[in-house]
Amino acid sequence: MTRPLLLLVAALTAAAPAWGEKHVQSTLDSRLVLAFKANPAEVQRWLPAPWVIQPVASGPSKDANVTLTFLERALDQEADGKPAEIPTYRNVIVGIPAHNPQTNEAGPVLVRIFTTAGVPGFYKTGVRAAVERETASKGAGSDPGVASESWELKDAKGGTLTLQIRYDRSTPVRAKTEGRPRSGVDPTLWRIYRIEQSVDVVKSIPEGIDRMRNLRFRNNVAELDKLFDGKEQLISVISIPWYTRQTFLPD
Repeated sequence: MTRPLLLLVAALTAAAPAWGEKHVQSTLDSRLVLAFKANPAEVQRWLPAPWVIQPVASGPSKDANVTLTFLERALDQEADGKPAEIPTYRNVIVGIPAHNPQTNEAGPVLVRIFTTAGVPGFYKTGVRAAVERETASKGAGSDPGVASESWELKDAKGGTLTLQIRYDRSTPVRAKTEGRPRSGVDPTLWRIYRIEQSVDVVKSIPEGIDRMRNLRFRNNVAELDKLFDGKEQLISVISIPWYTRQTFLPD
């Protein structure tokens, strides 16, 4: 496994019990993941007991304790291959790398999903929001080129979260991984993700990478005020130009 994937798979590989699996979904996305080191007390407040923060241990996102994933779902399919009721949508997801000291289980806990699709969704943490994305890229010859993205989230109370980024692209890493995210409302709700993706580490403080030309991040969503209060440290930015996933339920 390559090091750039550590952000996305940190704490996902705890020993798994024997179970059957039921295929329930296939998806095709593009993503941008920001990893932060935020106030641990505030991050912990979002986790259900007995789960506790487990910051990323190594790799480009080392020491991060919360992630924001901006995703555009190009296609959501049912297990039989038919498009889902809402096949295309956009989400902004707040995730926390965590573990349960009583069971030694570990993985990302999805504590809030701002979505233009159905709510509250499988993880019961989804809330309705307007999410807009604008992208552009430019390149010539064999140069990876330059990319830019602009995101705006507006919640039901009128609060906004905005992101504008422009960066030099590089050759992405292509890899497969597996994840087992859990619900921040009920951690007994979880699914198995088998993922193939391309990963471009745009910024990493631990690895001394910074190809950002500019970045502007502003949060005015009330429930995230203490989590992103301006004192959080941006640890990494990872672009995922394409992301395909098969989703299974433990059976």
